[in-house]
Amino acid sequence: MKRLSLVCLLALSPLAASANIIPTNTGITGVGPYLWTYNLQLSDDQDVHSGLPPTNPTVPHNNLNFGSFLTIYDFAGYVAGSCGGPAGWTCTAQMQGFTPDDTLPTDDASIMNLTWVYTSGGTINGTPGNVDLGSFFASSIYGQVGLVSYTARGVKNRGASAGSIADNVGTVAAPLALMVPEPGSLALAGLGLLAIGALRRGGRQA
Repeated sequence: MKRLSLVCLLALSPLAASANIIPTNTGITGVGPYLWTYNLQLSDDQDVHSGLPPTNPTVPHNNLNFGSFLTIYDFAGYVAGSCGGPAGWTCTAQMQGFTPDDTLPTDDASIMNLTWVYTSGGTINGTPGNVDLGSFFASSIYGQVGLVSYTARGVKNRGASAGSIADNVGTVAAPLALMVPEPGSLALAGLGLLAIGALRRGGRQA
């Protein structure tokens, strides 16, 4: 069984200045399909609140009715029905990822996006230190690693802005689709090989 640690790769990923829910310690297991797992870390100045799942791709940053969530964009090769997480979290897959309206992730409209929403349970507090929210997972037919955008939403738990929404955006490891040559390209490559073979045969006969 294959397992890759991508901590070094993730260390290169830029994080928003006001971080709240951060996907870390990405792991890949299996030989195809591949199981991708993420540990989510909650910053100490943030809380996770339960609530409704988003209903539109653009999620207003001042709407407190929606549960805290994390979206990973462009999860190539997603295996339908394979995503899940800890109790209280609901995972959905959609072509247009649920995105806080004050963030600007990169999202390819042709690749599936995954969102985990905290829909039931008590408030999870990030203090006194970063809290591990558990293991979140999904399967892909691809095991090759690329970097994609993610967005997340928490609730501030201190200072003058306590109780208000905190959104962030960053990058995380995710499946990268393997490039398969188009039939036309394969045909041209085949003709090229035939031509090279003919030239070599002609050279030997001379």
